Amino acid sequence: MLPYFAASGHNLYTKSAYVYLQNMACLEDDHPDVYHSFLEGHHVIRRSNRYWAGLSTDLIIEQVLMRSVKSRGGLTRGRGMTGIQRLVWLLSMPACAQVNNAMQTLTGVRYESSEQHKEMGKARQKRDIKDTHKLLDALKQWDPFAPDTSLRGLINGITANESVNADKAHQVGQSILESMIGENTQEYSFKRKSQAVTLG
Repeated sequence: MLPYFAASGHNLYTKSAYVYLQNMACLEDDHPDVYHSFLEGHHVIRRSNRYWAGLSTDLIIEQVLMRSVKSRGGLTRGRGMTGIQRLVWLLSMPACAQVNNAMQTLTGVRYESSEQHKEMGKARQKRDIKDTHKLLDALKQWDPFAPDTSLRGLINGITANESVNADKAHQVGQSILESMIGENTQEYSFKRKSQAVTLG
């Protein structure tokens, strides 16, 4: 992804991912315990013992913390967003979890996920089939294998002019990355920004 980050002008992603990859390349020497944990599959978080239930940390934050912020009783539903309100809400989460567990124990009702993955449910399969038919209908209208060799959008049919070079994104991004070698990431200003991919 590094060349594509660079070509699309995502400078912070490019620099951060570059430094991250350099650190990860030295992980076995710098932090062998973490390296071996990763090899054993401990690079994901599991909230249940189901198959396919391992999620990366950023998805866990999105699915757990952000969902609770935006759902009923969350900060965006009338609680307010001042610094004190955010702090009280966040620090009260462990206490709320304990109360929730105590109520489930008292009533004998447990909230648990099914052993079956949600992707295997009938409703999800029905929606997937419907989405597949939508895609096929769109591809029938805009054939990606038409004899026209110009660069064009499949759905809207807009044809790119000669200045568009999105098909050379990898090449453009690679040249930007090569120009970064030996530069200080904090001071690097992407001098070759004029080469960035043009989308039209």
